Amino acid sequence: MRLSALAVLMLAGRAFAAQEGELYASSQGLLLENSRFVHEAALDRLQQIRFAYREPSAEPGRQPAWMRAYGNRGSLDGDGAAARVEHRGSGLFVGLDRTFDPRWAAGVLAGHSRSDLDLDDRDAEADIDSYHLAGYAALRYYNQLGLKFGAAFSQHEFDGRRQGLRGEGDGHTLQAFVEGGYSMDFANFTIEAFTSLAYISLHLDRLRERGSGDALQVSADSQQVGQATFGWRAARRFEPAAGQRLTARASLGWRHVFSDTDVHADVRRADGSRLRSDGVPLSEDSLRLDLGLDYELKPQLYLGLAYAGHYADATRDNALSGRLSLWF
Repeated sequence: MRLSALAVLMLAGRAFAAQEGELYASSQGLLLENSRFVHEAALDRLQQIRFAYREPSAEPGRQPAWMRAYGNRGSLDGDGAAARVEHRGSGLFVGLDRTFDPRWAAGVLAGHSRSDLDLDDRDAEADIDSYHLAGYAALRYYNQLGLKFGAAFSQHEFDGRRQGLRGEGDGHTLQAFVEGGYSMDFANFTIEAFTSLAYISLHLDRLRERGSGDALQVSADSQQVGQATFGWRAARRFEPAAGQRLTARASLGWRHVFSDTDVHADVRRADGSRLRSDGVPLSEDSLRLDLGLDYELKPQLYLGLAYAGHYADATRDNALSGRLSLWF
């Protein structure tokens, strides 16, 4: 009985120690999840260009500048081993693109985003500032077939705090994305079936906590994730007044992660012992809902408002975004 009780105490102590690095593991999962905001901004921008080119006034060589701001809030439910994560964020992207003919468009974007996460059950929280740079392009075939693609780089600055300790570190994300679609166009209505793929590679540098208590050393780590999304989108254009157009958009998609969904952090305690801390795993399958309105004040000026929802068994995220496009 004494041996059994001792074994239970040792296992419980080890499990408690593993929770100490959970903040860093769950932060890694959140960075992988939030990588979508970058490629979604690029793909959504290309979709806006495509719909604008249905207008008779569209001419090759127009060079639009645009801006997109968003705010989001969500949660990642714990799985028994990892605690629930509450998170919120905001971001701003600015871009410049050019239409070369009715089939080709390309551009670049830059941006900054901030994510805050809380693990209340672990008395831990973190702030992550990210800086983004991406290039994107689109090609249309025979009016119905379309291809969009791009690549992005993000630099991350991490600031974590738990139980009187503080850990600061850096990391970066590389991603490539592509989307193919087949659309059916009518007078003022478009419906499109699409498939998109994204490959995301995240690297986090080594981190050492500072402060009193049992400070951790967190090993450098890398993780790669592949995502596929299949869905439908539709757009309907109205003319509330002469020279003004309102476009209502909706999209529904299913996203599947076809790589390892577990996230973890390898940590070393002050006594020299090494442990692996698990974070909230990524959702393997999730549903995406997008709703939006674009208002054309004049041929050179567009305003837009959109909602994006991300739902899974253990994941919920709601985001609102606004955008402004100026064509010249």
